[in-house]
Amino acid sequence: MKNKFLPVTIFIFGLFAATNVDAQSRKFFAVTGEQFGSTNWISFRQLDLDGKTLKTLYVPAESNELVYDAESRSQLINLDANAAVPKEACGCLNSRMVAAIAYDAVNNRLYYTQMLGNQLRYLDLNGAQPKSYAVTSQLLKNFAAKQGEGSVITRMVIASDGNGYALTNDNEHLIRFTTGNKTKITDLGKLVDAKSNGENSINQEFKTWGGDLIADANGNLYLFTMQRLIYKINPGTKLATFIGQIKNMPDDYSINAAMVADIENVVVGSSTKTTSYYRVNLNTLEAVAINKAADKVYNVSDFANEKFAFDNKSDAIAKTLVQNGVKAYPNPVTVDRLNVQFSNFKDGKYTIQLNEMQGKSILKKEVRIKGSQTESITVASVTAGMYAINVINDKGEIVYSNKVIVSK
Repeated sequence: MKNKFLPVTIFIFGLFAATNVDAQSRKFFAVTGEQFGSTNWISFRQLDLDGKTLKTLYVPAESNELVYDAESRSQLINLDANAAVPKEACGCLNSRMVAAIAYDAVNNRLYYTQMLGNQLRYLDLNGAQPKSYAVTSQLLKNFAAKQGEGSVITRMVIASDGNGYALTNDNEHLIRFTTGNKTKITDLGKLVDAKSNGENSINQEFKTWGGDLIADANGNLYLFTMQRLIYKINPGTKLATFIGQIKNMPDDYSINAAMVADIENVVVGSSTKTTSYYRVNLNTLEAVAINKAADKVYNVSDFANEKFAFDNKSDAIAKTLVQNGVKAYPNPVTVDRLNVQFSNFKDGKYTIQLNEMQGKSILKKEVRIKGSQTESITVASVTAGMYAINVINDKGEIVYSNKVIVSK
């Protein structure tokens, strides 16, 4: 099998010169080949939107690579001992190749995993020189690998709940990991089809492989597949809803990288094409080639940045928050009840869910909403701390997500 399913690169010229963003939001990351056109994805790079500050952050050593333990901070010497996939089972040029990265803006870390490995790692970008740290207390892939590329992790993102999510090619393992000082890794299991998917099942070999994950501000994930399909994923229920296929893009343009550009636009790139990157509108699914300052762009495998789609809380795909709203109060919660106010809401059944920040559900209430009304849930048994509150529709989609602090 050719490695076109599994890539990683970045070199974006002035993609959004007119966008008003601060210095931190201008950062974009990817893993590229050693040089233009190379598919040996080992060079971690950073690019500013002005296209002038491309720099190499990190290139793993061929042998005796210096890595630090994520918890003890002690030095480790890596000799590829964590390899879990036979080299012949993957179209990899070497064991250092990476196909999935995610940027954690809170801690300024770039998470990644090696294509032939089963370990979660991150680059700490806070020092003068990035350092690589490995989570040794748990494996990212704690399951038997399949022959071929199905078990390879090619998609990764940091979601609005603060957790990282990684996804295998075959969609059989959606893996959540925390991003604090002590990492907790949970294999959530296989993605399941929404009833509306029909023939566009999430479980189509190759057709739903590759690509990348992005996240929105309402707690959802979006899978852009190699074959230009888009699925919306509820990480709590693992429900994958087919959104559609990207329009106005060449049939031979395989998508291997995606990152949020602004409220409703995503930039995608290919591991095989150097013609252009494309901007895709999440509302219309229309793709437009991005003007570039050079004849070619680097062929890419995975983008990473800190932005979330629909960060104005107006998820136009879900259709339930376009002209309506949700308010959870009081926040902080200093009494035994948390109120959830619905305004101009689409009639239907919804679930109010209170989760720990690691993702575990601790309270749940099913309600019937007709227009505008206020529901409440009892939090008398909830210990003080920060929690995520989600409102989920009858399709399993998160239509509202926020954080609340219990301090009673």
